[in-house]
Amino acid sequence: MDELNDIHSTVHEYRKTLEKFAERTDAPTHEIEKRGSGEEREKIARIDADLDAAERLIRLKSLQKRAAELERPLVETRAPRAEGQDGEYAKRWINALVSGNPAEMRALSLSSSGAGIPTDMERRIVERLQQASIMRSLCRVSSIDSKRTITVENALPTTALVAEGASITPADPTFSTAISVVPYKFVTATKMSQEFIEDAIGNGGIGSGLNYVADKCAMSIALSQEEYLTVGTGSSQPEGIETAAITQVENIGAGGAGNSASDDLTGDMLINCVHRIKPQYRTGPRFSWVMHDSLVQTIRKIKVNTTDYVWKPSDNGGLADGVPGTIYGIPYRTNAYINTATDTTNGAVVAVVGNFDYMELFERTGITSMMDPYSDAATMETTLYLYTRWDSHVMLPEAFASITV
Repeated sequence: MDELNDIHSTVHEYRKTLEKFAERTDAPTHEIEKRGSGEEREKIARIDADLDAAERLIRLKSLQKRAAELERPLVETRAPRAEGQDGEYAKRWINALVSGNPAEMRALSLSSSGAGIPTDMERRIVERLQQASIMRSLCRVSSIDSKRTITVENALPTTALVAEGASITPADPTFSTAISVVPYKFVTATKMSQEFIEDAIGNGGIGSGLNYVADKCAMSIALSQEEYLTVGTGSSQPEGIETAAITQVENIGAGGAGNSASDDLTGDMLINCVHRIKPQYRTGPRFSWVMHDSLVQTIRKIKVNTTDYVWKPSDNGGLADGVPGTIYGIPYRTNAYINTATDTTNGAVVAVVGNFDYMELFERTGITSMMDPYSDAATMETTLYLYTRWDSHVMLPEAFASITV
């Protein structure tokens, strides 16, 4: 769906460019490559490349899906499989859960801590994470094997026009910012009765009961991840987009007067906010708005007068004749943890727009399991702990801009 939205946005931009060329030159649109300005020809070439890339991505995903279907065995066990191991690992993991045998769980440990959950169960959880967390779906996700420090380039090497025989003083790029990646541990715990575990597992595979547990754990992890990716302070916890050091700010000026975005936000402010970001960052499928649903409602109700809405419900939709699902031609995602449109706190961030290629989620491990059959042994209940370690950082604040109250 994201790829189709990207194509719709690119086609809309393509059409607008051709219309502006025809209006400026009175020439047929197909002559833009011959008679268009350098900027117009460059823009058309970039749009063509974006369309080709989006179409190739859609075709690739279709082929991958088809290949996965062809590789699937006609008869397969219900037991999940652990990556890099055979189905025996999954059976032992399930048996450890049924018997409440922590020694067996420790024997399955893939590291110095707990035992990795079977691959099918982990994949199910990750899929739900992707569906439930809009921030995770926007950010770049990387796997790391340890703590690390990442340096961010501050200045480029020198490039100069040099006459024949003249000299140039070389200059190295400089690095002014060092970002420390420290994976933080997040734990989800669920308590299950022995009867539930035995009935859920059935004939030795993961049945609907454990599917339910995986879904609920995934939702819990996703909501926690969504919260910290939004409002995490970056001090002893991941850094969120709302609290990142974004210096490109469109301030409504309402908070000091006791008002909110729902009182004073204008269409001009949305446009100004977008153009605070350098053009080179305002491209790509991850360039998006993030805002609370109440702010989407506020923007939808902006009027030229008492009856003429700026965001018109037409075939194209969107603010200022954008494509469906966009504000000023840019896709938006609603986030439950960012400040609402009615917040009157001076300086509160109510919307962020930017290229989320430059916000990164670093995952230290997959989802790991630990089991406690003792604490509630009197009631024959077992607590299953699932934990994951991750960190997040805005790698390049200049790729983002925010609207504040």
